[in-house]
Amino acid sequence: MQTNNLPASAGQTAPAAPEIVTSPTTIEEIGALRARREELSNQLISAAGRRKSLATELRGASGADKVGLEQRIGVLDQRMVQLESDIATTGRQLTSAPAGLVAIASESSGPRAFDIFTPAQFTALSIIFTVFVLFPLSLSAARLMWRRAKQPITVPAIQGEAAQRLERLEQSVEAVAIEVERISEGQRFVTRLLSATPQAGILPSQLKETVAVKISD
Repeated sequence: MQTNNLPASAGQTAPAAPEIVTSPTTIEEIGALRARREELSNQLISAAGRRKSLATELRGASGADKVGLEQRIGVLDQRMVQLESDIATTGRQLTSAPAGLVAIASESSGPRAFDIFTPAQFTALSIIFTVFVLFPLSLSAARLMWRRAKQPITVPAIQGEAAQRLERLEQSVEAVAIEVERISEGQRFVTRLLSATPQAGILPSQLKETVAVKISD
């Protein structure tokens, strides 16, 4: 049987070899792939920004400047295509990893409390601290407040010597008040008597005797 080996036509291109995707097997590999994807995304954003700036400059360029800008834009386009391909490859590697390993890597890569515990560990410690420390303390405080509320309010008794001093002070104040009242009454009487003397025709000697009698009373 005769076989004819026909040469491939110039317009036909050989199919690209399938890309081999290596799945990560450890948490460290997953972390490295995520860091790589983030870095590739940052580079892609930077390249897109530079291309946009060059495209703006290209609108007003001419001659050799225009050719140079077009070449730079072409290089950036190739770079962006390569970055897109690398990001896609990294994404396929991450999606091919076992789901359990990805979940563990997500927990371990999360923000740590005081750079020691993972969020899950910190939550568990918070629950344990609340149940075994704060809850008994709150019960003790509530019990103490309840006991104090049930106790009757006692007014401290005044000592005997202090009571006697207060009684003597009250008596002194009352005596002073009586004397002040007597002096005020005498002054009012003298004032009325002096105002009535010219009209009643009372002699000064009689006025002195009347005042002396009133004061003696």
